[in-house]
Amino acid sequence: MTTERKTFLYLMLTVTIIIWGASFVLADIAIRDGSSPTMIAMARFIVASSIFAGYLLLKRPKGLAKEDRRMFLFLAFIGIGVYYIFQYYGVKLAGASISAIIVMLLCPVTIFAISVFKYKEKVTNGEKLGLSLSVIGCFLVITDGSFSFVTNLDVIIGGLFGVVCAVFWAVYTVAGTKVVKKYDPMTSTAYITIMGTLMLAPIAAADMVLTGQSFQPSFFVAALYLGVLCTVVGYVFWFKALTGLDARATGSMLYFEPVVTIALAWVVLGEMIGWMSAVGSVITVVGVVILSRR
Repeated sequence: MTTERKTFLYLMLTVTIIIWGASFVLADIAIRDGSSPTMIAMARFIVASSIFAGYLLLKRPKGLAKEDRRMFLFLAFIGIGVYYIFQYYGVKLAGASISAIIVMLLCPVTIFAISVFKYKEKVTNGEKLGLSLSVIGCFLVITDGSFSFVTNLDVIIGGLFGVVCAVFWAVYTVAGTKVVKKYDPMTSTAYITIMGTLMLAPIAAADMVLTGQSFQPSFFVAALYLGVLCTVVGYVFWFKALTGLDARATGSMLYFEPVVTIALAWVVLGEMIGWMSAVGSVITVVGVVILSRR
């Protein structure tokens, strides 16, 4: 591969990380303006599903094999149907920065734990250290190093929602490996997105009836940004980068996503994390890097 080609792919990867990092802030702005987290998720995937439906109509890929349909339904449920409700409620309760740190840094830890359990692999002392550091770091992120956190239920619940998201995404990643190999990534994601959107629809309808919905300009901006840039463009850029870059180098770029979120949350929202939370995020990164050496 030429240097120019490699530079171009890293540029695409960098743009992807910026797009995904900013998504937490855009969602937070819409929520602060009165938008329901569930409706933001619904709007995001209405936009994304419309684009993916167009892709399926144009490309006309092979349909899903009967034996794979149950797995696709499962992936659609945990990856879209309920995942983004937890994520955006996590943003609402804990803030964009803490949500991004927990979700993005705990995902590789959870994937490691699932892989060890699934393949009955022995955990080395170094990996035990990595796991311990990740747990300690996550605790510091949520609590900011103070036991006074027990009085702030919003942050606790929002942090736990982030942990749930990390578990769901890890399961989604591990379980989805087989179908992505059988079907191309774009086709797999198209089917999963459309299925997940249909699952999300009744939940969003109930939410709108029970809680109401404020359709401010920020809601529509968030819907377009999350649907077009995060779900479609970001996904295409990510897999394009994977075609020419080492998977470990590509994956390590995800560690910078919370940094983007924290910086934008500070500039745009005036949101700052405590210094112990910052230390906790660094400790978590160290733990994740140790685990990633496998």
